[in-house]
Amino acid sequence: MDEITPFKKIPLHKYFQHDLEKIKMAYRLSDSIRTDLKNLRAAGDEIELSVKNFYKEKLFPKYHVCDGHIVDSSLKVSPQFDIIICENSKNPVLFNLADKSEIVFYETVYCFGEVKKSFYDKNIIKNFSQNIERSKAELKRERIARNFIETSTSGFHVEEPVTNLPYRNPILSFLFFVNSSAASFDDLNRFLSTSDNRNLPNFIVLLDAGIIVNVNENDFTNNKITINLYPEFEDKPNIWVLMDLQGENNVLTYQYMLILEHLNNVVVSPPDLREYTKNIFDFSISNFHKI
Repeated sequence: MDEITPFKKIPLHKYFQHDLEKIKMAYRLSDSIRTDLKNLRAAGDEIELSVKNFYKEKLFPKYHVCDGHIVDSSLKVSPQFDIIICENSKNPVLFNLADKSEIVFYETVYCFGEVKKSFYDKNIIKNFSQNIERSKAELKRERIARNFIETSTSGFHVEEPVTNLPYRNPILSFLFFVNSSAASFDDLNRFLSTSDNRNLPNFIVLLDAGIIVNVNENDFTNNKITINLYPEFEDKPNIWVLMDLQGENNVLTYQYMLILEHLNNVVVSPPDLREYTKNIFDFSISNFHKI
C-alpha cells in the first residue's frame, strides 16, 4: 500500500504579508506628507485609511467597516472613531457624511477602535479610555440574553446559557499603533494597572512590538497564559502584559484573530426603527388630521 503523504501546514502569518506592506507603505507616505507638505491631518488619515481598508477587505461582505459616529435610539451620539465594525445585514448606516464617515446604529455595532501612526502622546490611551467610559455610560441598547441563539430570520432562547459573559452583545474596543518606539511601558503599566478595566480597551496593538492583553494573574505566575478578551467582566486577579509575537506579521495576524473571536461569538440586533423615528420626529396628536 502506498504511504499517505500528510498535508502541509500553512504558514498563515505569511498570508498577511501583503496587508502588512500596504500599512507600512502608508506609514512611509505619511512621513513624507507630514515633512514635505506640513499636513498633519492628511498624514494621519493615510494611516487610518490603510488600517481601515485592512479590516474592510478581510471582513466583507458579512461585516460593515467604517469610520464615524455611533448613535443610539435616544439620538445620543458618540465621538468620532477611526474604526467601527457593524453587522452588514442589519442595515447599520443611518447617514453618510460628506467626508465619507458614517453615523451607524448602536444596536448593530460589534466593536470600535482608534488608529494612531505613533505613540506621540502618553495621554492617547487616557483620552481613548475616557471615550470608552462615556460611550458605555451614555449610549444605550438592549442587552441580548446569554441563552439567545440567532437564526437567519430571528432567534430563540434555550435553557442553558451559550456564553460565560453576562450578555451576548458586549462591545469590544481597541487601539492600534503602527509605531510604538516613543511609548513608555512604565507609564503604560501604571495607567492600565490603576484604571477600571471597564473603561480600558480590550487590547492594544503595537504593530512593531506586540499586543498588550489582559491575562489571569495566577496562571501567569505559574507560567501559563489565559487571555481575558473581556477584562471588564473578570472577577479573578488579572494583569496587563505585552505579548511579544516575534514580528509584525504575527502581530497583525493575531490581533485579527482576536477580533474574529469576538465577531464569531457575539450577537447584535437590528435597530428598532420605531424608536428612532419617534425621537427624530417627536410626533404628537397635533401632527395628525382627518382627511
